[in-house]
Amino acid sequence: MATGGDEVRVEIVGVFEQQQEPPAGDAASPVLVLRDVGGRELHLAISQCEGLAIHLALQQHIVARPLTHDLGLRIMEKLSTTIDRVVVDDLNEDTYYASLHLVSREEPLSVPARPGDAVALALRAEAPVFVTERIISRAGHPGGDSL
Repeated sequence: MATGGDEVRVEIVGVFEQQQEPPAGDAASPVLVLRDVGGRELHLAISQCEGLAIHLALQQHIVARPLTHDLGLRIMEKLSTTIDRVVVDDLNEDTYYASLHLVSREEPLSVPARPGDAVALALRAEAPVFVTERIISRAGHPGGDSL
């Protein structure tokens, strides 16, 4: 597994609900928390669907019918493609971006993805997750910050 020199491996701490500030009202939105070995955390807002997919994978819960991320992984397997790693590699106006780094029969591939989708796939494929140093040093929080 080749990584870029500035990629920091992170663990997936979990998905948590964060209360919205008014005027959004009482709605809560899921936040994915990633943590590096130094304790820095990255908090990423994700959709409800991504949050559920990540939560189920973390709990190793098997569903009767495959979810979209399960289907995506099955398609990759049929195409003899594996996930080498996921990298959260860009931040633009409070929106995070990620890349799926894939290995196929022909050549390595990099596919842009939403971080929540990429992490949901990485968990199912047991692939590592990284964040670039530039992103975690710019947007990271000290470990243990409350949501």
